[in-house]
Amino acid sequence: MANFERMIPLIMHFAAGVYGDEGKDLSLPYDEQFRLARIKGWSDDKDDPGGETMIDVTLTTYKSWCRQNGRREPSPSDLRNISYGDWRDVLKRMFWDRCRGDEIESQGLANLIVDWIWGSGAARIKDVQWIAGVKTDGIVGKDTLRALNGGIPEELFSKIYIARVCHYRKSKVAWKYMKGWLRRLEAIRPDGTFLIYGRRIVPFS
Repeated sequence: MANFERMIPLIMHFAAGVYGDEGKDLSLPYDEQFRLARIKGWSDDKDDPGGETMIDVTLTTYKSWCRQNGRREPSPSDLRNISYGDWRDVLKRMFWDRCRGDEIESQGLANLIVDWIWGSGAARIKDVQWIAGVKTDGIVGKDTLRALNGGIPEELFSKIYIARVCHYRKSKVAWKYMKGWLRRLEAIRPDGTFLIYGRRIVPFS
């Protein structure tokens, strides 16, 4: 089964530029990768609808996570100083678990789907369901999992990959972000590895 921690190097690189000589920084323990990611991980681009963001976690998402955990509403400063444990929990509980990633057999497929939800919103679950040929209710249940696990993973991967490209092309800010979006998408491989700067990154868990 897929493991959400195997997605972490993808995010650390594309959200914060973590790489190092020949990709060696992406083989560091994840808390060390996070420490490096904090250096360049902050973004507040006026053209990005996500707004204030730290290593791909938006302030809106962080506020929602804090409410769910009985915490006070965080400030932008709180987000900038988010701990690795909290950042990891945001990814796991609000995105990976929403897609029931632990129950998807193909790591590559899980990476592709969860990364799309992570970057483009929960509505993309319906796109995945439509591609998989099940009811588009936005809830990953038994039928959706059966469809994801019951076919040929590489074929479904290819269809979702193409759908992501089409989705990006329709974006109003594609003029600015398309190159980066496609580079990130192209890095996600069906076998669960990542191809970054021509080097295959094999995550550990």
